[in-house]
Amino acid sequence: MAAYLLDTNVVLRLIDRQDPRHIVCRAAVSTLIERQEDVCLAPQVLVEFWVVATRPAVNNGLGWSPDETDHHLGRLCGLFQLRPEGGDLFNRWRKLAKQAAVRGKRAHDARIAAFMLLHGIESVLTLNPNDFHGFGVNVVEPGMLAGSTS
Repeated sequence: MAAYLLDTNVVLRLIDRQDPRHIVCRAAVSTLIERQEDVCLAPQVLVEFWVVATRPAVNNGLGWSPDETDHHLGRLCGLFQLRPEGGDLFNRWRKLAKQAAVRGKRAHDARIAAFMLLHGIESVLTLNPNDFHGFGVNVVEPGMLAGSTS
């Protein structure tokens, strides 16, 4: 059984049924579940989810209230395993960020990759594969899994 971390962009599409990528993300996650893969979340992904969900729609957010966002956060934690942030996460992130010469916003993705390496999570399910290039993790796009049960 392989472990897959859901990236923030996939989590958002799972919840937002109005998004055109909702169906492919849902199908990909369903495939992982059917294959009995370990589908998990990182605390950072849920924080990023909160940021986007509560940001006004005019600013590329969902415009949800904190109560509505918390409701969905609870559902996500009930569906997928939330792995804890370990004490060594900062040191792993720092080493990875330096090795990959990370600049700017990419530091967030490096931290998710460091989290994955810390927990032995092999793959990240993401809509933005380039975000994880050079971090030593397997990148899987939802379209690669949607409709596949093997």
